Amino acid sequence: MSSSHAGPDRPVLLPSGLAWNTDARVVGEVLEIVGAAAARCLDDSRYLAPALTWQVAAELVSDCVVTTDYRPENVRALCLPAFALEAVWACHAALVQAAEGDDDGERLAGLLSYYLDGVHGIYLRGLIGAVERVLAVLSLDLPAARTLVTHLVLNSKASPESGAARDEVLAAWRRAGIAC
Repeated sequence: MSSSHAGPDRPVLLPSGLAWNTDARVVGEVLEIVGAAAARCLDDSRYLAPALTWQVAAELVSDCVVTTDYRPENVRALCLPAFALEAVWACHAALVQAAEGDDDGERLAGLLSYYLDGVHGIYLRGLIGAVERVLAVLSLDLPAARTLVTHLVLNSKASPESGAARDEVLAAWRRAGIAC
């Protein structure tokens, strides 16, 4: 995966599946914890990205978790600020660097090791996988997604076109490993 690097703010679709919400909740919590640690130490390089980057990414991902209705047909639209998506990509890069075990990433890996295993029962590689699934959803840019966003925003009644667009979006998410 790679970042889209700058672009306009845009609407994105979010799945409502339990697995998606779990990934987004865990990712949001972890990004928030790293952001708080980075803000407290007043050293923008200690956790491989500035505190504000971690905090912006945490806020965006936390905004993705808003539903308890897990039916696949319940997709939601979110206005995605380009700067926030860039922040999530930067956090992903920092987590990957930490997982590679280099000296710069040692502090970040150390901060997360006990928390991830003790609280969520995952390891850093598992967190990176969850971040990649979140990024796959936030980065999806298909004509069908634009059709479905338009349908959702206009609150139109179901149509064959919107149903086909929803099915195409769900299929794209499944190909990316998102359970929906």
